[in-house]
Amino acid sequence: MKLKLKLRSGALQFTVFIAVLIALLLAGLVLYAYTFIYMKEQSKGAIENIQIADIGIQSLLEQKELSTDTSQIDFIKKENQIIKTHLSQWGVFQKGITTTLFRKKKFTKTAIIGSVILADKSPTLYLQETHNALTVVGSTKIQGIAYLPTQGVNSGYIAGNSYYGSQLIYGRIEKSTAELPKPEKMFIDAINFYLKEYKIDRQEDYINLNSGIKITNSFKEKTKGFYSQNPIVIENKILSGNIIIKSETSIKIKKTALLKDIILIAPIIEIDDEVTGCFQAIASRKIIMGKKCNLSYPSALLLYQDNKDIILDNSNYSTVPDNQVFIDIGSIIKGSVVYIQTKEIPDFLTQIVLEKDSKIKGQVYCNGNFEIRGTVSGCVFTRQFTANQAGSIFVNHVYNATIENENVPQLYGGIILEQEPKTVLKWLY
Repeated sequence: MKLKLKLRSGALQFTVFIAVLIALLLAGLVLYAYTFIYMKEQSKGAIENIQIADIGIQSLLEQKELSTDTSQIDFIKKENQIIKTHLSQWGVFQKGITTTLFRKKKFTKTAIIGSVILADKSPTLYLQETHNALTVVGSTKIQGIAYLPTQGVNSGYIAGNSYYGSQLIYGRIEKSTAELPKPEKMFIDAINFYLKEYKIDRQEDYINLNSGIKITNSFKEKTKGFYSQNPIVIENKILSGNIIIKSETSIKIKKTALLKDIILIAPIIEIDDEVTGCFQAIASRKIIMGKKCNLSYPSALLLYQDNKDIILDNSNYSTVPDNQVFIDIGSIIKGSVVYIQTKEIPDFLTQIVLEKDSKIKGQVYCNGNFEIRGTVSGCVFTRQFTANQAGSIFVNHVYNATIENENVPQLYGGIILEQEPKTVLKWLY
């Protein structure tokens, strides 16, 4: 007797359905596992990109020369991972860019770079050796490490006021040299280029100052700017980022302007009362800052006098340009205030004036004459001090002023000086 078994078509279809379902589940599991591993690898690569970007920044802090192009650096890496760096001048500071690549993942880190200043180890005061002693008068207070001429420091007397402190210097005294620590040659070359040669060559690099209230350009993009032979007045504008504005005549910043991280270049730069922001001003004749301004870190005011070909006539001071950085009452600058002349002229004209109740939190560098009536928290490098009081000019006198190293961070930065290590002043965007 034979048994005949028939498999119904519905059962066959169910069997095929189960087989297909199992195959799809297995394929899904395999795809999930592959996707998980891939995403994990991509995520790990992205995190490593961010972490190893610091290797690129560190290499830029140790790099001595500026880069004309982006360069690739060697490091312990895995397959398909690359670091590229670029170092260029950005006003009185440097701009470092590092880009890390892993497969198609890209991460860019950009920073403003300057020389390291350590509040408790760097000089609070460096007064050039001119064979004139430093004289302190009135309520003057100098605190920190002071590098002074061989003659040292004395107390003095101006307009009926003697010195009222209990110590002449509140800190250690060292001997200064016949020259101030020098800025790097690249720094001087860059300032010369900005003032004498810089122009915007390509139309696509221009910005239209009348195009809108707010103009922003990322530091990951090419530098853009505005150039004019005529005076420029900046008002009712918000300008930020990788932008340079240059006039061959003058630039005036009104209170209604907000400038962030940009560079201004002109023979004369005027900053109205109560201006706030964070920017660099580079001039060849004069910089005038009004009352109650507030510039955040790392701002910079730089006056550069290329006077190496000037023949000084001591009987006629008109042969010397009217170069001066003037900071009016109640203003605060966090960053660097710099005066540089290519030929030191032995006169008694004042190149930087810091008025009373005004403050510089950072660095003053002046290879001319500095008159301080306010407060510098940080460090001062100067050839001489002057005090214009009672109708007379007192050389190397500091009258009713403060130079101290307490009200600043332990580590901050200033302009690039020869043989000095570098640090990041600010991360950019």
